[in-house]
Amino acid sequence: MTAETNGGASGGGLSQDMNLVKLRLKVLIRTDEAYLVDLGQAKVWIPKNAIKSSRRIDQGILEVEVLEKVIREKRQEMRKLKEQLTGLKGSILGEVMELTGELAEETKDALRIKVGPQEIWIPRVCFSEYEEIGGGQYRFVVQKDYLEFKLRRLQQNVQEDAITTVEAELIQETDRAYLLGYDGMEIWFPKRAVIEARSKGKKWNFVVLTDFWMYKLEKQVS
Repeated sequence: MTAETNGGASGGGLSQDMNLVKLRLKVLIRTDEAYLVDLGQAKVWIPKNAIKSSRRIDQGILEVEVLEKVIREKRQEMRKLKEQLTGLKGSILGEVMELTGELAEETKDALRIKVGPQEIWIPRVCFSEYEEIGGGQYRFVVQKDYLEFKLRRLQQNVQEDAITTVEAELIQETDRAYLLGYDGMEIWFPKRAVIEARSKGKKWNFVVLTDFWMYKLEKQVS
């Protein structure tokens, strides 16, 4: 790996009390003023004075130390554009489905919702929005294809809270997701759906919910 220094980027514009985040980003264009980077769901320009340092990891992939505030602002811009286009809050991709039911349990990773007689664990990352509407009832806006996948899995009587340790190559990392190299495939996997990530050198171990991992694999080959 060859290290790269950012000359002017590490000097003016960054103060010691600003939070920095280190990410592995696909950099598409570099100019004297900014980097065009791929954040997984969209490509955005990051001002060069928001970048403290960078080093080459692989072809087109840089490990970038960047102001967390700037990444957050770029995400907010992307979210506003999506809300204007779809009328829905949140940042999930694809078609959504609206449900009314009860919120039976919640953890930092998932919600267990009750819709009619059916209780289902769904990762938080699959909700575009949810809100209490009174009388113990909630309105849920859920990623449609994951909900359909989950209902099929329930018919197979699988263990809902099962977890899996996946060994994969870490190709790219944004503030929201990992790009994993697994069995010849490249899979975007949201950080919020990762219970634990451990480096093993070139390979990493990712501890994830089995159902959500199976869903991502199915989507990859469909």
